[in-house]
Amino acid sequence: MLGGERENIIISACVALMLWTAGRDILAIILALLIWFTGLITSKIVARIDPWATKVFIKSLGYQDFYPAREKINTPNAVIKRKRNF
Repeated sequence: MLGGERENIIISACVALMLWTAGRDILAIILALLIWFTGLITSKIVARIDPWATKVFIKSLGYQDFYPAREKINTPNAVIKRKRNF
C-alpha cells in the first residue's frame, strides 16, 4: 500500500487524521501532514530493507526475555543409544 507496509501506513494515516480532525487549525493540519509524510517515507524505507519487519517485530513481543537452561519436572529422561563394539 503506497510502497510501504500496510499496517504502518494505516496507523500513520489514522493518527494524522485524528490530529487533523481534533485540532481544526493550521498548526494541526501542518503537524498531521508532517506525521503522514514521515510515516509514509519511513514505512517505504523499512519495506525496502525487510518486507516482514513489522510482522516479525510484533511476533517477537510475545516471546520471553529469558529462557532458563533447566529441565522441567515432568520432562522424560533421554534415551541414549550406544553402539556396541564386538
